[in-house]
Amino acid sequence: MKIRNLSLALLVATAPFATTAIAQDAAASASSPAAAAPTVGATVYDTAGAEVGTIKSVNAPNFVIDTGKNTATLALTSLGTGPKGPVLGMTKAELDAAAEKAAGAAAEELSAAIVADAAVHASDGTTVLGKISEVSETDFVLDTGTAKVKLPRTSVAKGASGLFIGMSAEQFADATKSARAPSPSK
Repeated sequence: MKIRNLSLALLVATAPFATTAIAQDAAASASSPAAAAPTVGATVYDTAGAEVGTIKSVNAPNFVIDTGKNTATLALTSLGTGPKGPVLGMTKAELDAAAEKAAGAAAEELSAAIVADAAVHASDGTTVLGKISEVSETDFVLDTGTAKVKLPRTSVAKGASGLFIGMSAEQFADATKSARAPSPSK
């Protein structure tokens, strides 16, 4: 069976999943008792009044904060209210350090999960697309049973049910179908 390379923006788009849920426990444990109702674009401050970052989105029970160096998803309960606006019980440096530590741990966990015989799921997290048959430092081969497709390691993320890609089973089937299509002869 011939192995085809498949490089799709939708597959690579799953990489951010590994780094956005960061530093939540540390922030929650250091929070102020009063909860705030943050808004997108609001500046978040530490308890000393120094800027920590900007709220990029709010999707209860979490919000996303951008420090300028890192983006982290934190619990809304980690925010308090201060004279300038929302307050977080961490400094910018502490949040950046926690985010980088969590991102490193997530990357290690993902790397350890990309092994031969590991199932890869569609974006629904339940539909198995195939199993990994070969692994290299930069990519892996996914055996779907009907084709072997070479994918970059960055095309998968780790979820509750294991590895998954950012495509539905139908999208993946369409993409691999076109990758298997014979080239027109000249």
